[in-house]
Amino acid sequence: MSNWSNLSHHFSSAAADFNDPDFRPGIDLTLNQLLETRVKPVINWLAADSMVKTQRVGGFRSRFKGRGMDFDEVRMYQIGDDIRNIDWKVTARTGHAHTKLFKEEREKPVFVVLDQMPSMFFGTAQVFKSLLACQIAGQLMWNSLNNGDRFGALLFSENNHFEMKPSGNRRHCMRLLNRIVENHQQTLENYFSSEKKQSTAEQITQQQNNFSETLRRLQYLAKPGSVIHIISDFNQFDSRCEKQLSKLSQHADLHCVFVNDTIESQLPPAGIYGISNGVENSILDTSKENIRLNYALAFENKLDKLKSFTISHRGIFTSINTQYEQNRSSKINQSINSTEVNL
Repeated sequence: MSNWSNLSHHFSSAAADFNDPDFRPGIDLTLNQLLETRVKPVINWLAADSMVKTQRVGGFRSRFKGRGMDFDEVRMYQIGDDIRNIDWKVTARTGHAHTKLFKEEREKPVFVVLDQMPSMFFGTAQVFKSLLACQIAGQLMWNSLNNGDRFGALLFSENNHFEMKPSGNRRHCMRLLNRIVENHQQTLENYFSSEKKQSTAEQITQQQNNFSETLRRLQYLAKPGSVIHIISDFNQFDSRCEKQLSKLSQHADLHCVFVNDTIESQLPPAGIYGISNGVENSILDTSKENIRLNYALAFENKLDKLKSFTISHRGIFTSINTQYEQNRSSKINQSINSTEVNL
């Protein structure tokens, strides 16, 4: 048994990273930070009513009906049904053969799609969006392994794409955490160093949609009944992504995690600010009220679009900012709210 298979194993604290004089808190990502998410979660990600109340392997109730342990319903006997499941009391009462159906408990493959595009490497509060997204991915991995489920991931950035098929092997998952840290730090070095050359407008226009390509690839990896967590700022979310997600939602459960920064939803107080992308410097004037209103409205429209799309496809939508403020919405929450209004 490896150290990572031992549930009593004590991980190093991420606080040790602050002793490094070159460490930049909230920007740099280390393995310790991802290991710490096992005991210090950053997001509430799973509805309580979707978990079974047993400790058996396979922590989710399957949509498939079969010879499980949890009774589901009684229906008319059909040719091919197991005669051992005939409900003789209902059969005697109705005069027609009825059979019992049970819900199976199955191991559910869990996927995380992690956005590591340059737009994620931004933040004005506690951490960069990219660092927060990596912490969420780490927490989801530990939760999946603790529930006895296989965990897989797809990481995509401007120049890299990495896939890990669902696995319950903790050594494989540790390699994934190392790859997340490596990609994060590599992107920081590539796009925020003084030697980085600017991309021309033409090159940006010709850039392919890595988000859409990753979702297209996911269709071949995610089997029916999978759970898919998408962690992104959804800056590349377009009609192609909508099409891919619509297909995935037909046989998988979606959870979209919208990672954003506080300044993306509302401009800072009126004034003139110096801004930089690491290469160029400019001035931002936030004194005009119409600019402030349009800026906030654009963010609200993006948020509403993502939320409506996810909920309409029977998924769960979570918004979390770089101050770790979280808001979650689902079809169930909407129906509860509407019931309260009617009452």
